[in-house]
Amino acid sequence: MGLATCVYLAALKLLDLPCPLSGCAGIINTHYGSLLGIPLPLYAIPLWLALAVPAPGPWAERARWASLLGLSLGAVALMVIQFFILKGFCPFCTLHAAAAITAAFVVPRRGTAHAWLPAVMMALAFPLVLAVKVVEKARVESWDTPGQVQPAASGPESAAAAPAPAAIPASVDKAAFAWLGDFDPKTSPILIVSFQCSHCLDLLVATLTHPHVGTLKGPKIFVYATYGTSADTIAVFAAILSSPGTPQEQFATVFAQEDAFRDPLITHNSRELNRRLAELFPGYTSKLAEARQLFDRQALALKYIPGRGSPYLQFPDGSSKYGGEVTPPMLFR
Repeated sequence: MGLATCVYLAALKLLDLPCPLSGCAGIINTHYGSLLGIPLPLYAIPLWLALAVPAPGPWAERARWASLLGLSLGAVALMVIQFFILKGFCPFCTLHAAAAITAAFVVPRRGTAHAWLPAVMMALAFPLVLAVKVVEKARVESWDTPGQVQPAASGPESAAAAPAPAAIPASVDKAAFAWLGDFDPKTSPILIVSFQCSHCLDLLVATLTHPHVGTLKGPKIFVYATYGTSADTIAVFAAILSSPGTPQEQFATVFAQEDAFRDPLITHNSRELNRRLAELFPGYTSKLAEARQLFDRQALALKYIPGRGSPYLQFPDGSSKYGGEVTPPMLFR
């Protein structure tokens, strides 16, 4: 169980999959979810495998004890971070911690697991995770996503016209952000991101050091947020608007300090987010009304854009990229 949970949590991070249970993403996508840029579950996988080393001898026994110690201490430390620092709850993280602490009591009494068990668990887990990725990718790239609103045809000739894929109205461009440079209405791709998506934030921050920023046509940026998290997104909008300069300079000013407000933004800790934004950008509250108007315009425009997901990049030719496949070099045409 501990090994399977590790594999699944690692896949959520590496494949940028949406977490199926509430509260999970708010824990694993904070900076506590990685060490030296590597997801924590990847450190735990070899420790679980070490518990099943079948070879006798003192070195194997020491490896098992070291693995038990690392897993149990790590479980306790991460539960303290989850409940008392992040004040959240990740069912998968908690299940892994329970497995690790249970193993610390069971393994010394009952010996090691069967040597074939880790291989079987990994053989079952990896196809499952890859299947979830394929299904989710197909869903977000489909025009038939449930809840997606298609633009209606207009004009007297529309009733007799044959059904055809709906085109995105040109007026949608007016709602797009030009944070990464001016965009061309016909050739620039459309980028949809969420501020509650860890990979999206990494992507946006990475563009600050990309050599093409400001020299090529950037993407048309739309920011997606669910109803319950829109206030946090609007607060970041307001911080950007309160900064002086061009849209690119405003964006760079805020996201250069993204690490200071990243955790409360991802974990939906609105009170802490507002406190940190007030320290960094004292005038942001005066821009909240304007930021809400911008968000409402984007929410309306997103009804005409196919696909859901974070991030989602659609090129003018209709092709698209989703999730971890979207990289800074793809954003400029």
